[in-house]
Amino acid sequence: MPDWSYRTVFRPLLFRLPLATARDLCLGFMGQLARLPLGSFVIDFLGHMRPDPRLRTDLAGLTLAGPVVLGPQLDPRLLATRALSRFGVGAIEIGPVALVDRGQPAAATRRDDAQSLWLPEPLPAIGVETAVRRLAAARPAVPVIARIATDVEDVTSIVQQLAPNVAAFAVESLQHVAAIIPHKPALLCLPADGVGTQLDIPQGVSALLIDGRVRDPAAGWLVGRAALPAAIEAVGRLRPEVGSAFPIIAGGAVDPEGAMQLLAAGATAVQVDAGLVFAGPGLPKRINDAVLFARNREAGEKAPESHELPGELHAAAMSWFWGLLLGVAMFGGGLLALAIACTRVVLPYDEEYLGMSAAELTAKVNPRLLAFMAHDRVTLAGTMLAVGIQYLFLAWFGICRGLHWAKMTLVASAFAGFGTFFLFLGFGYFDPFHAFVTAVLFQFLLLAFQSRLAPAEPPPWPNLVDDWRWKLAQWGQLLLLIEAAAVMAAGVTICTIGSTSVFVPEDLEFMQTTVEQLRAANPRLVPVVAHDRASFGGMLLSVGIATLLPVLWGVRQGETWLWRMLALSGSVGYVATLIVHLHVGYTSLDHLAPAVAGLALLWLGLGLLYPYLAPPAAEHRSRWQALMRHWPGVVHS
Repeated sequence: MPDWSYRTVFRPLLFRLPLATARDLCLGFMGQLARLPLGSFVIDFLGHMRPDPRLRTDLAGLTLAGPVVLGPQLDPRLLATRALSRFGVGAIEIGPVALVDRGQPAAATRRDDAQSLWLPEPLPAIGVETAVRRLAAARPAVPVIARIATDVEDVTSIVQQLAPNVAAFAVESLQHVAAIIPHKPALLCLPADGVGTQLDIPQGVSALLIDGRVRDPAAGWLVGRAALPAAIEAVGRLRPEVGSAFPIIAGGAVDPEGAMQLLAAGATAVQVDAGLVFAGPGLPKRINDAVLFARNREAGEKAPESHELPGELHAAAMSWFWGLLLGVAMFGGGLLALAIACTRVVLPYDEEYLGMSAAELTAKVNPRLLAFMAHDRVTLAGTMLAVGIQYLFLAWFGICRGLHWAKMTLVASAFAGFGTFFLFLGFGYFDPFHAFVTAVLFQFLLLAFQSRLAPAEPPPWPNLVDDWRWKLAQWGQLLLLIEAAAVMAAGVTICTIGSTSVFVPEDLEFMQTTVEQLRAANPRLVPVVAHDRASFGGMLLSVGIATLLPVLWGVRQGETWLWRMLALSGSVGYVATLIVHLHVGYTSLDHLAPAVAGLALLWLGLGLLYPYLAPPAAEHRSRWQALMRHWPGVVHS
């Protein structure tokens, strides 16, 4: 359930339900999905949330993939541990764990105005047998930290049962530390408003966990933004006392800015739980982007506002170079196909295969045949131009910056397109020129696939808050994903039609003929038309993939090049299609409606996405500058 679906569709519906009901529905679905054979792949595909390797964080003897720790209050019953472990977090905390299940998580409620969850006192706990069983079934992809309930007497029994499935324990009572140390690292957990002016850390405690909760004046606990100020103040006070090397995890963040404030105050890692309820499941990914950007600045690297070529290796050794050549070739091929379609329509080898000239096709077969073939070839040229534009942008602005998702997008799109060449086995016309070009360009693809990726650069000035730009962008993503999925479906459909029936009823109505009449006039005519149609379907599938994956994986604040790529490639494809239909008089409303709807959906989505992908506004830069003034390690002029 990525942010583009959670914020637009599911959150408004889930927030109408009691917290426990909404949580169980959401986590239950994710838990079932993760158990499917391809469930983890689907979660990774939709979210693409794995932290960058440069975000590895050392914590209490553990090596975390990133600096975000999922708190225990999001999934107290461990319904979706496996799924949540793939959300870009470095570790997951569970609990509190007691000897038996006690308390009801259903007692928790939302405080929407404070972006916090209200929990009863004492906190509900999960029984150790239940926790062991569900952890063993989940097999989470990241280390697990188990919090032990405060008033547990037989701590040793809980530790011994959980130890094979967890990497560390968190305790709220100092009396429990001795029972943990022989088995696993021990973390001392304190509520954000429970950190005194003097803190004596017992020997053997490996880290501090400043929990993102504070006491509610009425009763119980508030978890979320309500605890953030107290957590920031506690971290800032504790850091000088414990020294720079002692790990501190701090909670309370519900957006990237809050997480960055905790890290700037001295936290080693941040804990989030309520933040995923209010912001969305993409919060860890957004925090990771912000941390990577700040660490680059800390290292004295220039913010990637301008595009620079990697100079340490020869261009031919880099993936972006071959991707760029592939884009140039596809764009040039699109221009050539457009020139042919607007002039002679059929090529000499087409005429040789048919045994008829273009004039004879018009005079002896059908007076509208060349116009119909021109319409097919212009639409094919439009998709070739569109995919060429996409590959050029992906190579120059994405792969050249070390963006792995951009490389995977180009490779997936191109492999799908080249694979459709073999559809000739269905329609029977082997185009030698098409085969030659495919063989040459396929080598470019293989070289792009196996060549080296440039060093990765973080997004320019990553998102910090859930402002109106970010909220509009979720709707823009949703609409563009629908449009891309529709283009892919159309590509598959047209490939199928091109390999089987070839024509749709509107085609035959435009030419005022039947398939039987065309076959009778020239038995080789239908395979030639099918070749164009299947090729168009293949290019359409490639365009859809090269639109879908960047919208899924690449939308980051300030990535203006991505907006330009989507706008230019999509407009070229749709406009070429609409113009040629109007030019040849093929104006069937049923036939043109999908193209008109697709163009409208494209520009509506782009309009909603533009404020977020546009160059960062002054207030956004100001937020970053305020954060970086306090970021550890940055030298300020």
